[in-house]
Amino acid sequence: IKTSNLRGRGGAGFPIAFKLEACAAQTNDPKFIVCNADEGDPGAFSDRYIMEERPHALLQGMLLAGYMAGARYGVVYIRGEYPESVHIISNAIEELREAGFIGEAIAGTNFSFDFKVIHAQGAYICGEETALLSSIEGQRPEVRVRPPYPAQVGLFNKPTVVNNVETLACIPFILREGGERFAAIGKGKSTGTKLVSLDSFFNRPGIYEVDMGTPLRTVIDELGQGFKSDIKAMHIGGPLGGLVPISKINALEMSFESFHENGFLLGHASVVCIPQQFPLINYLHHLFAFTAHESCGKCFPCRLGSTRGAEMIYKALHEDYKIDKTLLTDLLETMEIGSLCALGGGLPLPIKNALMYFEDELRTWIE
Repeated sequence: IKTSNLRGRGGAGFPIAFKLEACAAQTNDPKFIVCNADEGDPGAFSDRYIMEERPHALLQGMLLAGYMAGARYGVVYIRGEYPESVHIISNAIEELREAGFIGEAIAGTNFSFDFKVIHAQGAYICGEETALLSSIEGQRPEVRVRPPYPAQVGLFNKPTVVNNVETLACIPFILREGGERFAAIGKGKSTGTKLVSLDSFFNRPGIYEVDMGTPLRTVIDELGQGFKSDIKAMHIGGPLGGLVPISKINALEMSFESFHENGFLLGHASVVCIPQQFPLINYLHHLFAFTAHESCGKCFPCRLGSTRGAEMIYKALHEDYKIDKTLLTDLLETMEIGSLCALGGGLPLPIKNALMYFEDELRTWIE
């Protein structure tokens, strides 16, 4: 796994080997492998595809991760809006049980592992790993202060590895084919492949698997077959991902580094298009309002900052008021630096992208 340099596909791009090793080093049993299948990003459906079409790739990945980390249990936390996924994963777990691949003393060894499926209730914040753990425990899903990290103190205060569906589903290939084979796919530190979700503004929408490092232009023109109508930007990587103007398409490739270097975020690699005629200021208001609605309320910068941002834009849209750009920038900086998690901390990215690339359009409302 180390050799493969498999990195988290849920957005952060954190090496999974580091988590597994940190968890394995702990002596506090039992340990857990938690699959974050709370795929809440609008426009993202790659995790759903894996759960419903390749369920055993995910479950085997969790089983192998459990063996490496010395974990006893695997928990699959599935988004509330995915009842089919819950059904299919539950059936696949029973198939594993009947085949003798899970349970006590698997295949006569001293390794035991079993699964539990959690049907989530539709809260976006539960996609944040520590809020997810609190939700599993039956607590209010609030973000936890880190450190300690889940690999040390996680579910029920036990060592826990949390990763998303796509990441865990990569593990069987790596152990079967070797870390070098996986590392040979992709580019630089972004190894392997990535699932990309294209929305209905593409002539050929759907889900595609591409090598890391594939030019964004290739994904749009060859896989998506171009756009059905004129668009001015793509929101890539969910609500907290970067707002990519059409002018930047040729500069980007599907890798963590390329997006980061250009001031964006690959994230989940979901692509939501913004039509040419849609007022961007309305979209920015929606992003602030969405964050305010979905905030867990634990920290002030996210809870209050998102609400104040939504209020400012609403006032600019409906009253004789212009937003002071310095005030807005200060608000974004406070959220970015002060928020406990990526909900409040990530929202400023698309807003900043909009201020940078769509200044002329936004001048009516922002000084």
